[in-house]
Amino acid sequence: MRRADSVVSFADEIAMIAMYQRALRTLLSLLLCVAGSFALTAAQAAPVAATAPPAPLSLAKVQALISSASRGRATAQSIFAGPGGLTGAVVSYKDAPNAPPSVIWVNDDASALLVGKLIGPKGEDLDKQAAQKVGLLLAPDKALAAAALPATNAIMVGSKGPVLTVFIDPNCIFCHMLYQQLEPLVAKGALRARYVLVAVVKRSSFAKAAAILSAKNPAAALQQDQAAFDPKTEEGGIKPDSAPSKAVTDRIGANNALMSKA
Repeated sequence: MRRADSVVSFADEIAMIAMYQRALRTLLSLLLCVAGSFALTAAQAAPVAATAPPAPLSLAKVQALISSASRGRATAQSIFAGPGGLTGAVVSYKDAPNAPPSVIWVNDDASALLVGKLIGPKGEDLDKQAAQKVGLLLAPDKALAAAALPATNAIMVGSKGPVLTVFIDPNCIFCHMLYQQLEPLVAKGALRARYVLVAVVKRSSFAKAAAILSAKNPAAALQQDQAAFDPKTEEGGIKPDSAPSKAVTDRIGANNALMSKA
């Protein structure tokens, strides 16, 4: 009997130990689940540190970078907010004082310059859009409207048809080629041509443009210049006006400025 009792007691003890082990494992699992849930809740409740956007760049900081990168040859006239955290800078150049300013880009910490064509996700010219935004360029409709103003002293040839506006330099061979192609179309009434005189190709361009604008019949003077154009030297045939009036001088200068923005 004692032996049997011993065997039963030992078996019971084994069963109880197994039961305790299962209970302990269950308790540990519950504790781990509770702890994990608590940690997750705490993590969710904890505030996430926000990354502050970089402070806008100052004109002085942008100028310091541009001056260093260009070895003092470029100057930032103004800055503006650009796409993707970039800062746009309107820049002029000491080596080209008569050239119109251009737009270049600076990264967010003013450690690098981006010079070249900046293209948007749909292929749009972001440089051109920025230049129009800050007034360096005119939108096409505004440029066309400005070129059509009487103040340009534009030369209109032709009597009917749609109007094609052309900036023309008396010494420009490409302008000359276009003039030749347009002449028959103008003659048969397919279109009219509005020629806005500019002087940008050669030193003699200004005096020749002045001679055309000062003539009693500017359209005939322009035709004379083009008829006697020398393709080899790329020179128009009109005799230069060496002493143009201030009004004509100012008009050609204004037309040059308009073309640079068109």
